[in-house]
Amino acid sequence: MIYAPLFSGFVELFQHLGFGHATYVLAAALAGAIGAALYGAREVALIATGIGVLVGVFILMVLADHVTVMQVVLAAAAVAAMVGILLDFPERCSRHVPGKTLAGLATGACCGGFLALVEPFHPQPFSAFAVLAFLVSVNGVLYVATVRWWVRLSRRLHCESRPCYVIESLVMATLAGVAAGSVWMMIGPLINLEIGVWQSASAAMHDRIPMAILGGLFGGAIAGMLLEYFRFSWVHDL
Repeated sequence: MIYAPLFSGFVELFQHLGFGHATYVLAAALAGAIGAALYGAREVALIATGIGVLVGVFILMVLADHVTVMQVVLAAAAVAAMVGILLDFPERCSRHVPGKTLAGLATGACCGGFLALVEPFHPQPFSAFAVLAFLVSVNGVLYVATVRWWVRLSRRLHCESRPCYVIESLVMATLAGVAAGSVWMMIGPLINLEIGVWQSASAAMHDRIPMAILGGLFGGAIAGMLLEYFRFSWVHDL
């Protein structure tokens, strides 16, 4: 439900920007990284997403004729970063999120790269359902299988040695920016804001999303069955 709209939005945006076959790689990597951060950060992610949605909606209501999507994203990211710096979240620090984000980025790039390699040999472009079913199932299994290694790597790279408030503010800024950008992608074009690449990508994304979500749900069910059948370790304790 989360990965499919993210991936669909990135695909349409990168296609309109002319990235060609690299579109799948970039879109899958970014969607995987953001999804991993969102699920890994837990309460921090919920707060950041709420900030992003509220800021995005407020700006579109008050300054609809004077803003671009990047201004909405930056405003939400700045507010969330300030909240992350000023407030403590004592339940659990989000030090593990950089490692999980690296895992999502790497596995997403691998799966997107595979799609980019094989699609030219297919007589028709892959459907949104097929793409999301493949990505969510395969990427999900690869993520669970490798995330512990990526978390250990992030520790060796000292990604987790930074103060907790620094890590959390960066995580919150990223997720809030994504949430605000998503609000704009869904609502902005409906009120005729910023005609151009962003609006074209958003219009195309609206057509792709229903089948993409169905594909994501199907892929998630397949991934869940595989993880349960082969008894993969849970990653909620990382």
